[in-house]
Amino acid sequence: MGKLNQEKVAFFERYSPLAMAQQQKYGIPASVTLAQMYIESAGGKSNLAQSGNNYFGIKCSQQWLAEGKPYSLHHDDKPNEKFCNYATVEESINHHSQFLMGNRYAACRRCAEDDYRGWANGLQAAGYATNRNYANMLIADIEAYGLSKYDQQVKTLPRVAEQQTMPLATTQGYSFPLAGENMVMSDGFGLSPTSYRNHAHNGIDLRAKYEDVLATENQGRVVMVGSDKTSGNYAVVEYDRADGAKWRVSYCHLDSVAVKQGDVVNAGQKLGVSGNTGNSTGPHLHLTVKHQAAGTTEMKTVDPLNYLAEIAVRGNLTATVLKKGTSVDLLASRKSGVDTSPTQADWLMAQTQLTPQQQQNAQAGAQLTLQAGSNDPNTLLAYLMGQNQANENAYQQGGDLFTSLISGLFTSAIGMAVLLDHTGNDDTASEQAKAVQQHEQTEQQKAATLIRRQRESIDPVVARETAMMNFDAEYPEEQRNTGQRLA
Repeated sequence: MGKLNQEKVAFFERYSPLAMAQQQKYGIPASVTLAQMYIESAGGKSNLAQSGNNYFGIKCSQQWLAEGKPYSLHHDDKPNEKFCNYATVEESINHHSQFLMGNRYAACRRCAEDDYRGWANGLQAAGYATNRNYANMLIADIEAYGLSKYDQQVKTLPRVAEQQTMPLATTQGYSFPLAGENMVMSDGFGLSPTSYRNHAHNGIDLRAKYEDVLATENQGRVVMVGSDKTSGNYAVVEYDRADGAKWRVSYCHLDSVAVKQGDVVNAGQKLGVSGNTGNSTGPHLHLTVKHQAAGTTEMKTVDPLNYLAEIAVRGNLTATVLKKGTSVDLLASRKSGVDTSPTQADWLMAQTQLTPQQQQNAQAGAQLTLQAGSNDPNTLLAYLMGQNQANENAYQQGGDLFTSLISGLFTSAIGMAVLLDHTGNDDTASEQAKAVQQHEQTEQQKAATLIRRQRESIDPVVARETAMMNFDAEYPEEQRNTGQRLA
């Protein structure tokens, strides 16, 4: 081994703590960061490094320019190209790490965090630099100066949570399965893809070359993870609705899976990396979506575009799905038919500020809205009055007095309490409150009259306990089946 360049030794030692911190956050070998940093900045002496702390030769993206961030002009492949300027060296290193988190370098991220050879060759293959000997240059410095020792040191430290920026296709609570401004669909639902002329397509194929695959909603449950000859590596996630409905999304042909069965995931969280496993002719993401309506047990396969249109509306997502080779927005016509009733995620978010009793009322209100077919207060009030009248008729025909009366009044009180919880202080709210009060007074008078008639033949304590036990047993499963009170 020849004599080491002491300036290089000092350079690597100076910036090793910053490089190791990046490995903790992003899994990029510290040795690779240091070797790239030295080569790209000529040991910190390049014009880019001296004038703008740009130690990795990173050019400005359209987003960087649109946000008005600083840059400087330098000759590179072309005259006067725009390069990023940074306030500090640390800022430059951190942006470099985020840069390598892009889809272009997904193949690098499949390498272990101490596989500096894999990373070096992956960077060259992805076109980080035009020099055809780039990988060998990185490896030579890493091995000559023993930089891999920093990789091993980091492996003994606890991993710091990866700091990623929110993908463009994600907002709070909802996300498209791929990041970026647009997704491109190569094959649609029910069609016969090129490679399966005689096979019905139960989902859609989205163009994705080893890109991060993301969960689409908050509080999703990973119900299955596996691999087979058809779907390759896959993950299946269920997303619940407040009314008892479910969406089940299968993400197939993954190169790798980042979750396990039983995990709870949130919108934008990485489920894995798209790939070319299973019966596939090229890297892409296949989505299959199934829907289970409220009150049923059957999962029906549906067009994933309908589901993507729904979350686009709910999450106000600006990205869309384009048909391959065109500029046709495949979601535009579907968004108008989206049902925007609250989802489980919406209810969970709203209920974080509610007391346990208010949460119970909110859930009962959701069931009441489903049964009545509307959340209009007047419609709900008419429905409740009709239900209580039906309960009184049931008693007259030999039904249980306290079960029918107390359960009916209890249901009415819960349902209307939800309406009042969400009603403002305007005149309409006042009129609704008066109507509810009058209705309750009428029902209480009816109950009092009937109770007096049966006073001598019924033990009130025993009857009341029986009624509440019956109500608990019926709600919600049996009531869904019988159509009584709450759905």
